[in-house]
Amino acid sequence: MFRKPLRKLNKTYDPHLHRHIQHPITNIEAFVSIIKCSIGTGCLEMPRAFCNAGWLNGIIGTFLIGGIMVYAIHLLIHGMYEICQRHKEASLTYPECMRFALIEGPPCLRKFSVMAVCIVDFFMCLYHFGVCCVYVLFIADNIKQLMDFYYAKYDFHMHVLALTLPLISIFLIRDLKTLVPFNTLANILLFLGFSLILIYILEDLPPLSERKLFNKIDRYPLYFGTVLFAMESVGVIIAIEHEMANPKDYLGLTGILSLGSLVSLCLYAAFGFIGYWRYDCQVYGSITLNLPPDLILSQLIKIMFAVAIYLSYALQGYITVDVVWHHYFSRWFDQEDQTIMEYNVRCSIALVTVFIAVISPDISIFLPLVGSFCLTILGFVLPALMDLCVKYSAGYGRYNYILIRDILLISFGIFGSFIGTWVASQNIKLKYGKKDEPNESLLYFTNLL
Repeated sequence: MFRKPLRKLNKTYDPHLHRHIQHPITNIEAFVSIIKCSIGTGCLEMPRAFCNAGWLNGIIGTFLIGGIMVYAIHLLIHGMYEICQRHKEASLTYPECMRFALIEGPPCLRKFSVMAVCIVDFFMCLYHFGVCCVYVLFIADNIKQLMDFYYAKYDFHMHVLALTLPLISIFLIRDLKTLVPFNTLANILLFLGFSLILIYILEDLPPLSERKLFNKIDRYPLYFGTVLFAMESVGVIIAIEHEMANPKDYLGLTGILSLGSLVSLCLYAAFGFIGYWRYDCQVYGSITLNLPPDLILSQLIKIMFAVAIYLSYALQGYITVDVVWHHYFSRWFDQEDQTIMEYNVRCSIALVTVFIAVISPDISIFLPLVGSFCLTILGFVLPALMDLCVKYSAGYGRYNYILIRDILLISFGIFGSFIGTWVASQNIKLKYGKKDEPNESLLYFTNLL
């Protein structure tokens, strides 16, 4: 099934030298974008994740899961580069590379090449769309707390609906280069916000002995899903590499991706540990909701995070639009109509994220589901599968160590996806599944219509 053909790779063609990028981004801009796409609402959920794992288990697991994912993403981008090299293409998308890899891989996998594009597109869209929905919930949560304190107490759904026009406005930005200033400002606000939160929660810490080092194994899948959600956005990471002026600086131990990921992982671990140490399992889905609403510092932090996540909304939605518009809808329209139709697609996607946020106003329940179901496939299974197929023509090395490595990554991803999705689904069922208690959010939206 897994033999070693004799065909060797011709390395005379360098795809990087043939890319013509309209708005190339520098190494610093790429670093800023990596941190921005990695640090968002998921980081604020890390204390809750540590509650599910225990603080020592949480620290070890964060670096372990994060390290494996970064390694898998390196395999993915190397594989995409090699496929572009073989076919003498300057750049190919993730789905296109997956299709070519399966065609050139083991015979038993070639029949799946036809559906490869749709499968990758589906998971990419679903994940980044899910992130956008969570962002809407997060912004509305923090705005509601501020409004409740200073003005009148309006229904949560009204806050979500009030975000519609601002979200559509920023979602109309069409290229990564234009988004860099927004990402920079968002990073500054996030780091200031994280610093202020740490200053507050480091006061009057209880004895660490009161916190669990390890929690029950049946709660670990929720931790796993939340950590995955907080990790890199695979689609944005690939898009950044494609838009770089110096893509050769992206990979490697000291590359832009590794350094940006290391900064993110350190922040995840520190924030999760300290937040859990302070609040134990009384921590909410976002730790900002644990801050006293009457403190000026607390209000400032919530404003900072709400603005930062708002500025990040377009970056996460960039991949969803790229897939939906460029891969499917753009071919239906003439050249002169494409710009206006792309704007229509962007508006429609933003409206749907608002609708989903209205009918499911609970961040902590949906983070593990999105992370477990989508990122295990995009971040572990498909990169390892592509590497397995790409290396098929040259062989898998001594003792087939490459094959063993890829199969272990695929198994880890499938197991994590199944367990994490099942546990997260059970939690959603417990919250919304009672027959005599209809979903109030859906009822509200229906009445509004």
